[in-house]
Amino acid sequence: MRIPRIVVAGTHSGVGKTTLATGLMAALKKRERPIQGYKVGPDYIDPSYHAAATGAASRNLDRWLLGEHLPAVFAQSSKERWAVIEGVMGLFDGMSGTAGFGSSADVAKLLQAPVILIIDASSMSRSVAALVHGFNTYDPELNLQGVILNRVKSTAQEKILREALSDLKIPVLGVFPKEVALQLPERHLGLVPVGEGGPLGGFIDTLSQLITDHIDLEQVESIMLNAPDLQESTFLEAKTSTRSVPSSEINPSIFAKPLNHETFRLGLAFDEAFLFYYQDALDLAERLNFIIVPFSPLHDRALPQDLDGIFLGGGFPELHIQPLSENLSFLNSLRAYAASGKPIYAECGGYMYLGQSITDFEGRELKLAGLIPMKAEMTKRLQGIGYRRGVFREDNFLGPRGTTVQGHEFHYSRVTYEQEYPAAYELFKGDRSDRMEGYARDNIVASYLHLHFSGHRELLEHWFKSRSQGIKS
Repeated sequence: MRIPRIVVAGTHSGVGKTTLATGLMAALKKRERPIQGYKVGPDYIDPSYHAAATGAASRNLDRWLLGEHLPAVFAQSSKERWAVIEGVMGLFDGMSGTAGFGSSADVAKLLQAPVILIIDASSMSRSVAALVHGFNTYDPELNLQGVILNRVKSTAQEKILREALSDLKIPVLGVFPKEVALQLPERHLGLVPVGEGGPLGGFIDTLSQLITDHIDLEQVESIMLNAPDLQESTFLEAKTSTRSVPSSEINPSIFAKPLNHETFRLGLAFDEAFLFYYQDALDLAERLNFIIVPFSPLHDRALPQDLDGIFLGGGFPELHIQPLSENLSFLNSLRAYAASGKPIYAECGGYMYLGQSITDFEGRELKLAGLIPMKAEMTKRLQGIGYRRGVFREDNFLGPRGTTVQGHEFHYSRVTYEQEYPAAYELFKGDRSDRMEGYARDNIVASYLHLHFSGHRELLEHWFKSRSQGIKS
């Protein structure tokens, strides 16, 4: 398989990866290259900028969430495309307690992708050579093909930097002057996502032109085109799962094709308040005969008709509490749907929405769905972040008791329950039990944990089967 590709990585967080990777995607798109954007890690927001730059949904490449399915997920979306992969944190920074597992370098080696390293050169001169030499030699298996110097203060500094790097035989692909650096807007969960008010149009055009003016795109394209061919066998869709699920519950032969001739109408909450989804997971669902039916808790007066299940993803309901709370006709339709016994799955923001109320950063408490006996409150401090392993406490429509999932949480809110409740998961940090998490009762499974269903196809299979066989928790 011939897939032109690069990983755009940084020496550390904050060097300008998202800005420059997004600009690079936009500039290559203007050169009429079929660009497909990717993001290493679980982040939902950076990919929204990639999508604005390329006109195509960006994809996440996370080794914890996807497991052995990552190469197949990459291959599925990169066919006949040029892949620009934005890294995460510093080049070699991976999961805590591991030797770089899930890092940008780890994913680059897995996909045999050449790396372009971004350096914040604002306070550097000849030391830049030692820095690049270290990054280039730290892992001999890594294919570092060039550097981009960001935030350079003057032409005099640029000359010193270029001279220092000249003996390393690693090309300087571009120099981005400090005075033209663009700052993406941020708030409590990081960058403001494009679909929820982030910059579009003129910002992307300006960024694309700056990249064209300051980076050697011909050389970048040459690096991408010279990436080694990939063996197709490496990218065959995994037919088994490494997750801890009873073998009787899995039929591996159906993971890449429809379960049968039936369909499953999956309602998907999608608007300014709910927009955190992994595109590859939705694509997989459609390959398994799920029909995605979008709806808006903000703007619609009622749920779509004839849904077999509902997925309420994460997002920013706390920023839209009043219109969500005032949309009584929609809330009533959601309550009626829940009373029908059909399944509802919710993550993070969707989990909060299903509770009795949300209290925002200003202390305003407004009522919401009331389907879970808990209240959510926004806080100024981060309440949960990191990778977690979860084990289902009881049977539910996603899987039997004891099913193990691998997810990620990142939230500034906390929830309180007014009574005893059945948790969805027992969460683990490494091998240590951390806490009970979420809510699972009857036809509702909800928690702070974000899952990537492309790494847990058995959950989609079980959900589909639970509909056709009438299985409930």
